[in-house]
Amino acid sequence: MNPIKKLFPFALITCIALNALPMGACNVSGTENVLRVASWDEYICEGGEDSYVGEDSRPLYEEFETWYEATYGKEITVEYIPLQDNETMYNKIKMGDSYDILCPSEYMCMKLAEEGYLQKLPASFFDTGNENNYYAKYVSSYIDGVFKGEAMDLSDGSSLSEYVAGYMWGSTGFVFNPETVDREDVKSWNVFLNEDYSRRISAKDNVRDSYFVGLGMYYEDYLLGEKEKYESGTLSKEAYKHELFTKMNDTSSMSDVQKLLEKMRGNLYGLETDEGKLDIITGRFDISYQWSGDAVYTLDMGEDEEMRDEPLYLEYCIPESASNLWFDGWVLMKDSKNVDAATAFINFLSMPENVVRNMYYIGYTSCIGGDEVFAYLEETYGADEEETDTAEYDLSYFFGEGHTLTTYSDQIHRQLFAQYPDEETIDRLVVMQYFDKETNTRANRMWNNIK
Repeated sequence: MNPIKKLFPFALITCIALNALPMGACNVSGTENVLRVASWDEYICEGGEDSYVGEDSRPLYEEFETWYEATYGKEITVEYIPLQDNETMYNKIKMGDSYDILCPSEYMCMKLAEEGYLQKLPASFFDTGNENNYYAKYVSSYIDGVFKGEAMDLSDGSSLSEYVAGYMWGSTGFVFNPETVDREDVKSWNVFLNEDYSRRISAKDNVRDSYFVGLGMYYEDYLLGEKEKYESGTLSKEAYKHELFTKMNDTSSMSDVQKLLEKMRGNLYGLETDEGKLDIITGRFDISYQWSGDAVYTLDMGEDEEMRDEPLYLEYCIPESASNLWFDGWVLMKDSKNVDAATAFINFLSMPENVVRNMYYIGYTSCIGGDEVFAYLEETYGADEEETDTAEYDLSYFFGEGHTLTTYSDQIHRQLFAQYPDEETIDRLVVMQYFDKETNTRANRMWNNIK
């Protein structure tokens, strides 16, 4: 196998300085010259030796302060507050903590919008005629289409696309060792029940992802049948996508799904959140259900000489029937006093050169397209001219017509595929909806019984 030209470095040091904010600062509302940004640890380029542009670079949120003053003639200070997860973010907001801008996952964006915590992005933010509106100019047409689709509809008739600007996106699937696992087996959700892999597979330790897995197992045969109809031309794309969306967000079959998850639980090596990325590298198990960004990290680390004496070439597979399309996006808090600075911050991160820096640093896939980002992919995954074992990988759906990458043939199952699934695969990806209060109570009760 051919390794990619450059492995993502992935900062592994937590943001200690950011976590050292005074306790009282968490409850102070933003002022006109202070922009409070809440996101996740290691989810923005921190500069330094792991930066794409060199060790002398500063964190992007600090560089934004300089750019903002130079561009708009106003001073701004960014307080970047890393949080643990979506539920921590939500609980802090419920307790009264105040932020200007957040970066939740898709279902939490929906929840916050439905509960009235957000304000819509201003119409001027989407004006492509404004030279500084980098998000509107460069967001992938694929992502833009997803945001304007059925999955983004809110109960008041508005669309989540009015509230959110995409930051990172991806899929969920299986990282596996091809030397010990048959690739055909991990094309099925029911690999979780396959006794050939008893105690050799892990799942996520959270109710949202695990319930989605249960739906995948429960509706797999039905959805494969719908996929066959779609591919034969007897079912329209719109109808097919609607069936995927409906079945993979069904909450009426929770008791049946629970039975499958209980059976799955008995077949697992264990439940994990982050440790599975290393456990599969060390050989504790052979299949790990992961978010695509973590999958890229895991595949990279398997090749890292410091991690293993011999490189381990893991692969990534997305189930044939359906899987999750996730995204994290920037949203404005309803009481923010800094709308102009907040939208400028989004646009600054959407500048192609900053998109590349973020992707290099954290390893996830940006919602932003453009030729500069595609050139970065060529640098990272493009095959050398003298290489003969290559494949043509069409990325037109994301970057526009004519964007086909000549890559190493193994990349159609590895990092490139994890970052940008092919067009056939993205047809079966589904956005996960948020649970209302009653459904959330039922789901948590179900999950506690399973754990």
